[in-house]
Formats: sequence, structure tokens, C-alpha cells
Amino acid sequence: MSIFVVLIILISALFHAGWNALLHRSEDPSMSIVVSYLSFGILLSPAIFLDPPTEVMGWAVLSGVFHALYISTLSFGYKFGSLGVVYPIARGITPLLIGLGGWVILDETPTTSTFSGLLILTFGLMLIAVVAKGIKETRAFLYAVGTGISTVGYSLIDAHSVDFTGTLGYLSSLVLIGSLLVLAVRRPSFIELKKNSLNGVLIGILQGGAYSLILLAFQRAQAGQVSGLRQVSVVFATLLAREALGRRAVSGSVCVALGAALVIW
Repeated sequence: MSIFVVLIILISALFHAGWNALLHRSEDPSMSIVVSYLSFGILLSPAIFLDPPTEVMGWAVLSGVFHALYISTLSFGYKFGSLGVVYPIARGITPLLIGLGGWVILDETPTTSTFSGLLILTFGLMLIAVVAKGIKETRAFLYAVGTGISTVGYSLIDAHSVDFTGTLGYLSSLVLIGSLLVLAVRRPSFIELKKNSLNGVLIGILQGGAYSLILLAFQRAQAGQVSGLRQVSVVFATLLAREALGRRAVSGSVCVALGAALVIW
């Protein structure tokens, strides 16, 4: 992997940690992330008409439901908990479930690297769980677990669906469906949306930047290496949070990042 690729992956990881830090600090995380989703979906909406995902529209709706769950669980996690608790759990649960699923359900024998990664990842998640319990953020911890499960759900659906349709039209559809579902449930006023519009747009820009850089990296390096190095965002988020959660939380975040990287690599 070239230095250029490493650099853009690290910048992408910083952007990802950065938009989560902005979301955590926002007055209403659920409205901020809905605005970011909605603006991104509208920006891509011409693709729905140019290349409609008619072949997989049912899957797009199901993915939208999982994205709505992701929006809700992540925003409620940030409402009730620390960034240093919610972010590592939300990021770490996904590779843990995928790794365990391949081993237990698909009967795939894990490599030494994968098995070591699962152990380290589990240890890191347990450390952060202890921190969450100690500072009375068990509810936020559970929301973070829900966020990770939601990510697995829409990731599996999207990985299947993009093989049968155009990417941009499909992506715009599921993003709009997810954000509109949350709006239908929350029924916010126009004033609420307006108050969170600037923060939502900034989050959307960082989301788009992080995603674009990762796509650029995928073109120049192996997917496993890119995804593995990208897990450093967990450490970045813990540093950006500036929360006095103690060494245990920092150690847990490092273990989550390292373990996830080994599982994915």
C-alpha cells in the first residue's frame, strides 16, 4: 500500500470520526443526521430517474428500514451517552458479528489473524462495557449495540443489491426512504429541521468526503487492507471526544480498532 493510499484512508477515518463528534455535540442528534441523510439523498435523486433501481426496490425499502434504525439508535446513543462509549461499540459490533457469523453460521474456519482479532475485539468491547456501566451509560451502550446490528443489516442487503442495479439510484432511494421513515415517526416541525440544518449539512459533507476517499482507496489497494486501516477512526473519535473516561476506555478503543482490523484484513 502506497503512502498516498495510507494518507487518504487516515483522512477518511478522521472525517468519519469528525462527523460523529459533530453529531454527538449537536443539540438534537436525530434531526442533524436526518438532515444530512435527506440532503445527500436529494443531491443524488436525479440518479433515481436516470437509473431507477426497479429490480431491487423491495431490497431498497428493507435497507431503508435498517438505515432508519441506524439513524435512530446512533442518535439516541449520542443523546444519552459519551462519544467514547457509543462510537467504539457501534463500530466494533459490526466486524464482530460478521466474523462470528462466518465462523458459526457459514462454517468458515477462521484464520489465526481472524481468531486473534475476534478475541482482541471482544476484550475491547468488554472494557468499554465496564466503563459504560461505571458511568451509568448502559442505555447508551445498548443503543450502540443496536447501531452495530443495524449496520450489519443494511450492509448485507446493500452488498447483495448493488450487483443487480445502478449504485447511485439505489443509494439515493434507500437514503431517502430511511430519512423519511424517521421524519414520519418523529414528525419534527420546520423550525426543528431549520435549527439543525447547518450542523446536518456539515455532517453530510464529512460523510460524503469520508465515503469518497474510501472509494478512491479501494481503487488503489486491496479492500481488506483499506477497511482494516480505516478502523483507526475508533481511536481518532476517542481522541476527538476529549472525554475524561480514563485509560480503560482508551485501551478498549485501541483494542476495538486493532481487533476489527485483524478480523477484516
